[in-house]
Amino acid sequence: MNLSVQSIFLASGICFASCFAAEPPLLPKNIDAAPCAKPPQIDGVIGKDEWNEAPLHSTSVSFVRIDPALTETRACTLRVMNSANALYVVLQVPDATADESITPLQLDAAMLAFNAGAELAPLSDRKVIAPGLYRDKHVLAGGKGDAEDAKQDGLGAMKREAGVATFEWAVPLNSGDKHDCQINAGESIRFNIAYFDALQLPFTKTIMGGLYGPVVDRATEWGTLRLAKSVKDDGGVAFRGPVWVDDVKRALNELSPSRLRVTSQAPLTGTASGAAVVGMTFSYVDAVGKPTEAQAKIYLPSTFSPDKRSAFPLFFAAGYEAPEAGVIPFLNRQWIVVTPSALPTNPLIRLMNPDVTLLHLSRRLPWIDDTKVIVSGGSAGGWMTLLLSAETFPLSGAAPDVPPVNWGYNAAYFFKQLDKAGPAAGKTAARIPALFGVGTALVPSVKVHGGDFNDETWLASSPVAHVSTITCPVSVCWSTADVLVPIDQVGSQWVQEFAPNTFPEGFTMNPTKLLTSREGCLTLIEALSKDDYELFSIEVPKGTRRQHGAEGTGKMEIRDLAVSKDKRWSITIVDEGPPTPDIDHRKYALLTTRNAFLDHVSTRTLDVDQLTLPKLRRLMARYAGMEWLPSRLKHLDLPENEQQDVLRGLRTYVSVSPAHAEAFAKLYASLPSDEQRLDEPAVKALSTPQSSGKDDEK
Repeated sequence: MNLSVQSIFLASGICFASCFAAEPPLLPKNIDAAPCAKPPQIDGVIGKDEWNEAPLHSTSVSFVRIDPALTETRACTLRVMNSANALYVVLQVPDATADESITPLQLDAAMLAFNAGAELAPLSDRKVIAPGLYRDKHVLAGGKGDAEDAKQDGLGAMKREAGVATFEWAVPLNSGDKHDCQINAGESIRFNIAYFDALQLPFTKTIMGGLYGPVVDRATEWGTLRLAKSVKDDGGVAFRGPVWVDDVKRALNELSPSRLRVTSQAPLTGTASGAAVVGMTFSYVDAVGKPTEAQAKIYLPSTFSPDKRSAFPLFFAAGYEAPEAGVIPFLNRQWIVVTPSALPTNPLIRLMNPDVTLLHLSRRLPWIDDTKVIVSGGSAGGWMTLLLSAETFPLSGAAPDVPPVNWGYNAAYFFKQLDKAGPAAGKTAARIPALFGVGTALVPSVKVHGGDFNDETWLASSPVAHVSTITCPVSVCWSTADVLVPIDQVGSQWVQEFAPNTFPEGFTMNPTKLLTSREGCLTLIEALSKDDYELFSIEVPKGTRRQHGAEGTGKMEIRDLAVSKDKRWSITIVDEGPPTPDIDHRKYALLTTRNAFLDHVSTRTLDVDQLTLPKLRRLMARYAGMEWLPSRLKHLDLPENEQQDVLRGLRTYVSVSPAHAEAFAKLYASLPSDEQRLDEPAVKALSTPQSSGKDDEK
């Protein structure tokens, strides 16, 4: 349910930067790029001899902040060089404090901006780097914000050492994308680089500077970059991944030629040398049955080999695109990571269709250990994680963060109170900023599900309606102070009443005051059996920094989530006190990790009891093409892909041990005859232990 990190910090770059007048720059207005014979490795590190061809430009950059007021200067350096096919830029900025938090947003970032003239033009190119994240964007018409490029061109990486942040860019010349800068060797273009120190909400608390002033929505004060003319093509070495990526691309294109197409490949910065990321487009059927195309990325660890005998665990990031900074820990575990990319709407609007299809395709990859698949996501991505866990089989584990579990309740909470969350009469500032911003963005979901929040369609799209088919280990956490996903839908025992004068009059989180149906008020704890879960709690340590308000005081804390030894659900509640209007999901800078859970689920075999009668009935319904949404909405993949995925999952399960095969045989025999969808040879094969399920896939 959180906002896109990329859209947040680019919106902030425009809205915040325009608050300042540009200081007279000390950097020359005209910068000549040096000829480049050998491209640098784009990893955020100035390697030996990599940038020797480029002169060092040293400059004093003015930095400013509105609240609290701050002005300062920092000694920054710039190097620029180009070949016939690429521009290479490196910026170094002193910054002693590392800000790398995505949730909540507090992130160091830099934007390389281009423009053809003095007036900012639509489609002008922007290349943004943050820790573990690179995005290719462009200016929208009228200069009103930025948007993702459909085709992500270029590379960028950031590293920090000894109090200095280093940013490296590789920008292709004439990429063929109208959203990229149109320039050739020997030509000139206006440019600026803006630096965001601890970008956060509200934007006025961000420290910002730029080579030619912090303004990025006007180009009048920018400098001019003149590219070297007498240069050769360097072969695009900087943009390519390891040699074996060509074999990966070939295998991916052959996996499902009608549905999946490779669009890009690149080395992955910020991790061991040899890791790579491959961009893809894939087709799926949306919630109203319309064929649609989406994007995805697959991250491959440095030890990867396209040899089909290799088998890697799969980490599937659900709902939102995983930033590269979040991917790296899993690559360091030698796992493959798959994530949707640049999807146009929030998961709660588009529903689970693209994620279902992408997960089906991912599990068919010849390099995946199908007994080691973990799904994870936060907020609406956590909601998606739980619904995918109910749908797919088997899974090693599910790791949702702050997921809405009763979507009917959460929707009523949002949409019945938007007027209370928004600005008061005569005011411009929202009274509950995160709730108003996210709730407004989610209004289209009412058209998807209908305006009656008590209706069964809302319940059917809620994890509380599917707990009987979530049979894998689950590690989940919530906060008592969450304003976007109120703890009321998890269990009433954790509700801490907020002081009435802190929120607008009449504002409530009480389900019974928002809904009339029992289903709309159903909590997760009520839906679960007591034998299914173990509860854990985390107290916020004294001195932990507040997320909003007093950001400059206190410290950040990290806690690893506890894992139940014998219960399916490990539920952690972070006690942050009652909600307050100024927060989103969390009140304090207390970050949670899941190292113990990931170790637990990735080193054990699949439990026999992961296949239950309700789960098998769900699988047979999928095999028969039966939708569970009680409306015109659809969630299933194409029939042949659903059948293939069901059989693959069952083959994986029975291959674990004779006990697993015996459990399947007994459960299948207990199904009503009209739910026994498989043919006799398939049932016989599944009732016998097998070494692998993938070799038999057609």
